[in-house]
Amino acid sequence: MSPQHQVPRPRIVAHRGASAVAPENTIAAFRRAWQLGVEACELDVHVTKDGAAVVIHDANTKRTAGLDKPVAEQTLAEIEALDAGAWKGSEFAGERIPTLGAVLATVPPGRSLFVEIKTGPETAPAIAAAVKDGRPSSTTILLQGFDADALGALAAALPDAPAYWTVDPPIDENQQPLPYPTSIIDEAKRKGFAGLALLHASVDDAFLRAARDAGILVDVWTVNDAPLIAAWADRDVRWIETDRPDLAPVRR
Repeated sequence: MSPQHQVPRPRIVAHRGASAVAPENTIAAFRRAWQLGVEACELDVHVTKDGAAVVIHDANTKRTAGLDKPVAEQTLAEIEALDAGAWKGSEFAGERIPTLGAVLATVPPGRSLFVEIKTGPETAPAIAAAVKDGRPSSTTILLQGFDADALGALAAALPDAPAYWTVDPPIDENQQPLPYPTSIIDEAKRKGFAGLALLHASVDDAFLRAARDAGILVDVWTVNDAPLIAAWADRDVRWIETDRPDLAPVRR
């Protein structure tokens, strides 16, 4: 039986874990998401000064851990000394910025993990090594990244992991998002990517039809309203990313 048929919330990806209720990209957030029965979690990876793959969205630790210093200029020991939970609430004080290996160890059998590379191609070997060293045998790894070159490098290092190219939508003169052009589907195919990770508000039915016809899977982000999550669950997308996995439909 495939993993999507073994979970109560199939196709749901907990964005940075259950990040609405727990500090993003921490073990607390991932454990809560798995408890909610999501098929997958998504996380972001940077690499420390001494080559460790750590799970944090920003290039700097100021927003979530209080220290105004780039991740790339800190050692793993320095990163692990920071408090990445107190900003979310006193009950999360002491949560740390985890290594990628530590998060991989939380993944239940049959679930999936999206690993988003936030750094350049030169960091792909360190991230790939962390995946290979820490990946449970029953875990499906999927890759994401905005930088096509970095994503391509990581995909080359992990050839069994489908890669989803994350693309910002075009915007109008008022900085409002416009529908995605179908040309990015052809570009994704040329680059060898299995799918696209896209802003949900800019994905229309014509785009979904074109993606399906081209064999490109679609992941939409970040859908945090219960009726909207339910509506997307009826559309032709493979994955739905949300900060609120608790609002997603449950398969009975």
